[in-house]
Amino acid sequence: MKSFFNPDNWLMIFLGNLTDIMLLNAVCLLCCLPIITIGPSITALHYVTLKMSKGEEGYIVKDFFKSFKENFRQSTIIWLIFLLVSAFFYLDLRIIEDGGMEVPYAVSVVIYVTYLFCCSTAMYAFPLTARFTNKIKQTLRNAFLMSILHVVKTVIMAAIYLLPIILIPLNYNFLAIFIMIGLAGPAYINGYFWKGIFKKYEPEEEITDTWEEPEEII
Repeated sequence: MKSFFNPDNWLMIFLGNLTDIMLLNAVCLLCCLPIITIGPSITALHYVTLKMSKGEEGYIVKDFFKSFKENFRQSTIIWLIFLLVSAFFYLDLRIIEDGGMEVPYAVSVVIYVTYLFCCSTAMYAFPLTARFTNKIKQTLRNAFLMSILHVVKTVIMAAIYLLPIILIPLNYNFLAIFIMIGLAGPAYINGYFWKGIFKKYEPEEEITDTWEEPEEII
């Protein structure tokens, strides 16, 4: 019984991590509600889960708002860029479908593939903002190149991120799970992928928990 309550016990570690994930998820969801703050919230989420994947987690809420504040401007701009791009592609497809336009199949394929590249770039952009110090243009460039260079991991991580959203329409009981861990859970799992990917681009000696990097990491 004594060993059961040992903080190094695997069950206690699991319960501790689960509690942190639930707390992180709640904070992230609340900060996403104004819509305009989704970018900084997702960046802060990845900042914390990246630290958790390296066993460096400290105070979940404090670390979250530290990143939220430091990366607010850049994350907001990146988020608005992807929001506008998504709106452009959506309207483009609606005009094609509802307007009765006869568009070659190849054109539709190009539109969908281009948007997939945009989504994969967005998936990398926020963790990169959380992890490295770069200008917006360079962050987007690196995000695009990384998503291609690590295409297998990109597909796996995308599936992990999308899994809660896919499951909710199948069974609305998953909505409760999403509210509890739906954002932070996938980000925590993918944190181990991000750790492996980013390790190739990090300086050999890490002095603080925010690193300066060369102008181009790829």
